[in-house]
Amino acid sequence: MSTHVLLVLTTALVALAPAMARRVHLPAPSVLFLLGCALAVAPLGGQVHLEPEFVLLVLLPVILYWEGYTTSVQHAWRYRRAIVLTAVPLVVATAAVVAVTAHALGLGWTAAWILGAVLAPTDASAVAAYARALPLRLMTILRGESLINDGTALVLLGIAISAAQGAHVSAASAAGELAWAYAGGTAVGALVAAAGLLAVRRSQDPLVLAAVSVAEPFAASVLAEAVHASGVVAVVVCALGISRSARQAVPASGRLQVHAFWETTSWLVNGALFVLVGLEARSVFDSPAVDAGRAGALVGQGLLLAALLMAVRVAWLFATAWLVRALDRRPVQRELRIPWRLRLVAAWSGMRGGVSLAAALSVPVGLEGGPFPGRDAVLVLTFVVVGATLLVQGATLPLVIRWAHADGGQDEEATALARAVRTLDAAADEHLQRTLERDPGARLPVEHLRRHAHDGLERADRERLVRLRRAALQREREVLASLVRRGELEDTQMWRLQERLDLEEALLVTGSELPHAAARPAPALARHRPGRTS
Repeated sequence: MSTHVLLVLTTALVALAPAMARRVHLPAPSVLFLLGCALAVAPLGGQVHLEPEFVLLVLLPVILYWEGYTTSVQHAWRYRRAIVLTAVPLVVATAAVVAVTAHALGLGWTAAWILGAVLAPTDASAVAAYARALPLRLMTILRGESLINDGTALVLLGIAISAAQGAHVSAASAAGELAWAYAGGTAVGALVAAAGLLAVRRSQDPLVLAAVSVAEPFAASVLAEAVHASGVVAVVVCALGISRSARQAVPASGRLQVHAFWETTSWLVNGALFVLVGLEARSVFDSPAVDAGRAGALVGQGLLLAALLMAVRVAWLFATAWLVRALDRRPVQRELRIPWRLRLVAAWSGMRGGVSLAAALSVPVGLEGGPFPGRDAVLVLTFVVVGATLLVQGATLPLVIRWAHADGGQDEEATALARAVRTLDAAADEHLQRTLERDPGARLPVEHLRRHAHDGLERADRERLVRLRRAALQREREVLASLVRRGELEDTQMWRLQERLDLEEALLVTGSELPHAAARPAPALARHRPGRTS
């Protein structure tokens, strides 16, 4: 299949996936993966080779940047212990358990440790696509884990490959390499975020702002890899570091255009990655070293490893929760506790995806003197595990969420948003009343604003109305920022209300009308999330 045909076909499938998903009652990512597999086995499909560098250096930074940009820094810091425990030690523990099991199933230790590193991390694109219905705190933990654990896994993979190539590896050297990956990645990410913030503060042009936002994840990734640090960590730190400040520095029109660009781009990239993973089916299984009998055995072993990954994740989440509760009985810790049903949802949300397959494909084809031992088996096992998690865990995650009553958190969020909307409305009305007291001549525009009507005004009064509404919107933004400072709203909730204010300001420029915030039902606000990918 030619690259041009593949590009057009993948884009069309991503665009049609939501409609197809509604027909077959499956999540869109699962549908895209199945369509990719169908194309792979079709007679005219041909072999499609997914370049690991394309995934790790192009697609992954885009996914990580937007997911990090739309993650609440407040929530991430509040649940930092849970995120760190799943993003670093859980990855190491999972890699070790998979390596021991794979070695017992017949793989050499080199290939077994490589397989463990490949399968250890959850996938950011899968979490972003499947788990949108979860409560904000659980979604933040899952996102934080998936954003960071790729860095841990890729460092482990690099160590395993270096050991296979003859390099001396010790526990101390591995720990040092992991520490530098995080320290160097954090420093590079902070540096790129500072440079990006300086650039956006000096320009009001939406095109320039969009170009800067596109350059940031790639600059962070490339610079971090250049100093042998983690590009994944650098991109995440850059996104988190610039998120709130950039939203405040960029004008409303720029925010709308840049965010619309990123929402569309991240949606296409996420969807395309699921299709590309499915398309790898033929090239993974079509190998001289993998005959029909060997393929059947590897599929069975892959399903066993998928179940093992779930068991390790469940055991870790419950064991660490018990340990934290035993050691930390502070009242603030009790407020952060997650019920056991939600912990099962978190365990079930640990899908593997394109990053694992790309990491497996990045394993060298050969070593000095022969082929890389066990590489074909690693590829098949990785594909089977990825497919099993996407099709079984991903397809049944909505049922698990409903069983755990985890979707009830959105009602609380809608209530908080509705309460904030009423506060903003009151602030705007108060501002208009003070304006009217200072300038009685503004009575007519103020009355039209309160009725949400722009018709029947002379040009001068209409221009005054626009100025008054912009001033009221600015007052609403100030009140919105104060709500966040007082802890009454989270970052993500503030961004959604900020987007509503930006849209209203944009419609003022075009002369259109926007329904007043209080007239909008809270569930309508709750259904929209920035960066939605499915």
